[in-house]
Amino acid sequence: MPRRPVGLIINRDKLEALQFAQEVIAWLTERGAEVRINADAAPLLGRDDLAADEAGLAQAGFLVTLGGDGTILTASHIAAPHGVPILGVHMGHFGFIAETHPDDLFPHLDDLLEGRMRVEERTMVHGAVIRSGRTVYESAGLNDIVLTKAARARMLVFHLAFSGDPVATYPADGMVVATPTGSTAYALSAGGPLVEPTVEALLVVPICPHTLSARPLVIPADELVSVTLDSDGGEALFSADGARDFLLQSGDRIDVRQADYRTRIITLGHASFYAKVRKRLLWAERLNQ
Repeated sequence: MPRRPVGLIINRDKLEALQFAQEVIAWLTERGAEVRINADAAPLLGRDDLAADEAGLAQAGFLVTLGGDGTILTASHIAAPHGVPILGVHMGHFGFIAETHPDDLFPHLDDLLEGRMRVEERTMVHGAVIRSGRTVYESAGLNDIVLTKAARARMLVFHLAFSGDPVATYPADGMVVATPTGSTAYALSAGGPLVEPTVEALLVVPICPHTLSARPLVIPADELVSVTLDSDGGEALFSADGARDFLLQSGDRIDVRQADYRTRIITLGHASFYAKVRKRLLWAERLNQ
């Protein structure tokens, strides 16, 4: 059975990622692997012959990302609907999702080329904007769906319901519906809890609520989260994983649920989630004077 191609998704804005990509391409080519590169990075490497669109990358046996966690989020939108596993190489700042570093990548690639890999499945969220009874926009994310006011908008009012059951109404600057993977991202900054990435749950976290009673919630992953927006004329935005913003209107209902597919992350057992939290966030560390 012929090997499937190896896909590389490279952060074109990181010089070190572009430089290391040349080494990875050479290593894979020497071993007879077909390599495909995201089309926006290929010209910067002088390898237009390896450029592939999203459909081409989705045919890979696995994807290797060179960048930070944001590069993994980009890859997840390509890979997850097709079940393609992703190995993240940490070349960013925090690296909660990335599993390895450039210094120890190549020994693991040998195993991956032979189909030997351990994969962890991560929940994704799907958000749909319902306007006058019609879906006008939808998108999915590995980290989160974020509803937020635009730069000069007034405070928003959110009417929150779970599976049709009204839960709360409160004014806030926004709301994050996150996966456990996304609990270390925007949801954390908004005061949400840390949740181990394989837990079957969703997080609902208000952003700067103007009330003492609005608290983050952890709910079952199969719950439908419905948010109806009152914007009082101000602009509000919908985004998935911080990608393209979609302009919301007052009266829009945003339905967020677990996506029908998952992101498959290749794990190498280098560090547990808790070890990453301790190292990246100095969790429970005491700074002695």
